[in-house]
Amino acid sequence: MVTNPVPQDEALHLSASSISTLIECPREFLYHYIQGQPPQDTGAALILGSAVHESLAYFYNSVKQSGTEPTLTELVDVASAAIDAPQRAPISFKKGESIDSLKSQASAMLTAFLATGYRPAHILAVEFKFVLPLVNPFSGEQLPECLLGTFDLVEERNGQIVVTDHKTAARIDNDKVAAPDTQMSLYSLAAKTIFDVDDVSLQYQFLQKSKIPAVTLQTIARHDPAKEERGALTLAASASTIISLALSHDHPQLVLPKHRSWRCGGCSYRSMCASQD
Repeated sequence: MVTNPVPQDEALHLSASSISTLIECPREFLYHYIQGQPPQDTGAALILGSAVHESLAYFYNSVKQSGTEPTLTELVDVASAAIDAPQRAPISFKKGESIDSLKSQASAMLTAFLATGYRPAHILAVEFKFVLPLVNPFSGEQLPECLLGTFDLVEERNGQIVVTDHKTAARIDNDKVAAPDTQMSLYSLAAKTIFDVDDVSLQYQFLQKSKIPAVTLQTIARHDPAKEERGALTLAASASTIISLALSHDHPQLVLPKHRSWRCGGCSYRSMCASQD
């Protein structure tokens, strides 16, 4: 159902995050993915998560390329540079947060990672970006958009492909490990195509943002991979249909309405959205 990779600059893209945004708030999707509006701010948690991801990529790339593990100082330097880097929008801090507190938190999390983090035996890819065609699971017709994504870590284990996604969070999300979500189902499809295999194992490496950070590896339960992947493709096809309708409509905000929820308070487009009530 997913075919060969295509050049990244020759196709419209759908990602798991854009599909999720479309489902959770179509209006945010309009601002972000269609109109390309700049966000009013960026949450500090997102900055921290991105910084830790960069450090983990540096770690696994070093192991893959040279077989050596970077030091804590090297990893913290990578995270600190990412936190200090210019942002597209101002950082939104919660009470007690600051640039220094983000760096301290990153250092504590990376210390925990070096102590107990995952060490795969045979790394195939790190931060591997891909673009693959998508098809309608009912008609078999290729969608206008392609799937855009990035594998955090891919390994070969006992002849099987294993895809690991890194998550920074305050706690482990048990729902995420009970069954693959849209992102991981699509990633399973992509990994099967790219690595030419029939079966893929999925797992999360959780780096918990707690007073005493912890690192936990959790395998995602696979109940019916074909059904899970078909469901994810159905959501992608539905998103493609909605996007096409919005792009051809004189008033796309009618196709992409507001969904008011708990997410509104932290949405990066909250002021713009409120001004258009």
